[in-house]
Amino acid sequence: MSIPLFGLRSPRNGNNCATVLERRLPQWSAAALAGALALGGVTAGSQGTEVVALVEHPAPMPQSWTQFRLNGEHNPVIDAPTSAAWHFETHGQISASPAIVGGVVYLGTNGGSLYAIKAASGAVLWTYRALNGLKSNPLVYGGVVIVGVGNADSTTIKSRAKVRVGSGSSGIVALDAGTGHKRWYFPLSGTGQPTAAIVDGLLIHHDGDGVVVALDPRTGRLLYRQNVRAVASMVGAVPVGDDLVVTTGIFPNRVIAIHRGTGGLAWAWELSAANSGLGDCPPATDGQAVFCDYLSPVQHGPPVDPGVTAREHVYALDAHTGKAQWDVALESGTVPSRNESAIPLLYRERLYVGSAVAPYLHAIDTKTGKVLWSREVHGAVKGGIVARNGIVYFGDLQGYLWALNATTGRVIGVRKTGTPFNVGSPVIVGGSLIIGSNTGRISSIPLNEIFWSQDA
Repeated sequence: MSIPLFGLRSPRNGNNCATVLERRLPQWSAAALAGALALGGVTAGSQGTEVVALVEHPAPMPQSWTQFRLNGEHNPVIDAPTSAAWHFETHGQISASPAIVGGVVYLGTNGGSLYAIKAASGAVLWTYRALNGLKSNPLVYGGVVIVGVGNADSTTIKSRAKVRVGSGSSGIVALDAGTGHKRWYFPLSGTGQPTAAIVDGLLIHHDGDGVVVALDPRTGRLLYRQNVRAVASMVGAVPVGDDLVVTTGIFPNRVIAIHRGTGGLAWAWELSAANSGLGDCPPATDGQAVFCDYLSPVQHGPPVDPGVTAREHVYALDAHTGKAQWDVALESGTVPSRNESAIPLLYRERLYVGSAVAPYLHAIDTKTGKVLWSREVHGAVKGGIVARNGIVYFGDLQGYLWALNATTGRVIGVRKTGTPFNVGSPVIVGGSLIIGSNTGRISSIPLNEIFWSQDA
């Protein structure tokens, strides 16, 4: 059946090219709602059913993947002809975000296994076994898959001043994308679990010893090495403008921008040593500002450490100068032993971010830092968020997948999965959400299964 829609207008400054159609009807059949969902988002209002169909055009299937979560906004939404439903058990924790290139999912586990899986069917094409954990978002470039090797073990050299993250084998490995055979390996002095970025033919990586290296991604040849002092843990380097790469670290707590061609420091924004989590947050950017979050002590409280109470802060910095634009305090809660920050999303002039210390998702105005809404969910939301057609999708640490109205925060659908989601982050491919869980399950779940579920 056809569904009449009207109210045509064009959105301002959306992440994707889109058309917005709005219609309010007192009552819809299930078939009509399904048809509307295929176009965009459906939300239920007090005066009847409201259809807000942002018909956004997803990115074509990538032939390369060169930074954390595909783009600076951290919103990997990819075109594909079908909605695939499958699960694959790796039997190991997953802290990485998947890369999808040429219809193949590349995703590693904390135990050191990297899988290449057909996105359409869940069939495993090949597996590679590393000597340490694989927690970075795999990069795919020039026919090779590049992933950081390392773990989160820390060695304290000087309390709250000098720490090295990573024990055992730490490095960057490149594999043939078609076969999984090793092409090259570059050793690091600190963990390789942060995600690199490939810009202008340079692979730029910030490690757990506070060192930035630039490599030739085709051969692994070292082009430069710079000690930026701040130690990276689970960050993702993000390119900004024509010259800069922004990254974050701890001891000292700094957000830094380097000149990509030399590794020289362009600017730094520094926080007190009493704070923490800065080195776990991969910044998002719209090209003008960078956004992320960290933890601060509560009033009269001790410095931030696992097990104490701390408060989440979200901030915005000028991407070209490092000048602070705003810093907003959110909820407080107990600091976890790992992954002290949440991964932000930029979508339609709003910043969406969860929390490592409280079970919330927030929407924040990117210009002012005003909190537009906060939605309490069942568990901490540390992982990435993905948005399409006016709906944000994400997982929480209690094992629920959520679909919320991006404008209002209203719950549209929630599905209980039985497997918790930590920092393993989702990607939309066609009509499905692909995500790795904290128990090692890789899933491709049709979006309508989340949308229609009411497992709250």
